[in-house]
Amino acid sequence: MGDARPAGPDHSWTIDVPDRPVELAGDASRLHQVVANLLANARTHTPPGSEVAVSVAHEGDEAVLRVHDDGPGIDPSVAAQLFERFARADRSRDRKTGGTGLGLSIARAIVEAHRGTISVRSVPGDTTFEVRLPAKPADPA
Repeated sequence: MGDARPAGPDHSWTIDVPDRPVELAGDASRLHQVVANLLANARTHTPPGSEVAVSVAHEGDEAVLRVHDDGPGIDPSVAAQLFERFARADRSRDRKTGGTGLGLSIARAIVEAHRGTISVRSVPGDTTFEVRLPAKPADPA
C-alpha cells in the first residue's frame, strides 16, 4: 500500500490484514512486484474516487491476497487473455492507461514460480484479483 497511496491520492485505499502474520516462503522482491502491479493496475484502470481494498488472509494451507476495486470492470472480451503477454484491458495506445501488456503476465509467472495461482473475476463495480500461494502453517492460538 505504501507504493499505491502516494501515486493514487484520488482513490480510497483500505487494507485488511489478520492479527497474526500470514507467512510464506518466497522471493520478497518478486512478490512485492506482484502486489505493486496489482495496485498500479487498480489505480490506472479505475476513475478518481474509486475504492481499492487489499486483503490478506490465511485460508487452509494458502496465503491469499485479494485486490478489489469498485471501478468499471474488465471488458469480458479481454478477460480470458488478461494474463497473457501483451494483453491490454485498455486498448488505447496511451501508455498512461494502456501499459505494455506485460505486467499481469509477469505477475502470473512470478506467482506460478512460487507454486501459486492468480485469477480475476470482474463485473462493473466489482473486480477482484486473487493470488493464492502456499503458506507456512499458522501458529496455533
